[in-house]
Amino acid sequence: MGLDCCSPKLEFTLDSINERTEQEIQKINTRFYNAFESLSLERMEVVWKHSDDVVCVHPGWDLFTGWMAVRESWMTIFQNTERIRFLITNTKIRVFGNVIAVVVCLENIQSDVSQSKMRMGVIATNIYERQTAADENNNEDEEKWLMIHHHGFFNIKLHST
Repeated sequence: MGLDCCSPKLEFTLDSINERTEQEIQKINTRFYNAFESLSLERMEVVWKHSDDVVCVHPGWDLFTGWMAVRESWMTIFQNTERIRFLITNTKIRVFGNVIAVVVCLENIQSDVSQSKMRMGVIATNIYERQTAADENNNEDEEKWLMIHHHGFFNIKLHST
């Protein structure tokens, strides 16, 4: 079957990422992991877009859709985690149409949960959307990137013996 000629198409081109944009994306991605490490719901709220179309998948958990469900998932994690530290490696950044940024990285995690120490590797995909926001003078020229998607899954390596 062919595509319907009248179907809407979304077309984003892969932009050659300039240094300034890459730094902005690195900064918001770092801010996300700093919020996670601080176990602060308030700091996490600053990083995320508050809308019904955001999505979050934590390793081994169900899909959370919409800001209120995503927020509740973070609240549950923060309430049950004593300490968590990340070493982020293998980061790859791609920008599409200068409005969507995709960050894929490896989260090397050390965590204390329920008085047990855990170490794990999680492969994460973080997607950010460029937003235009009004500044304190209601000028709509302040731009920032907000998270619209986080998907983490365990990095399970099978070893042959």
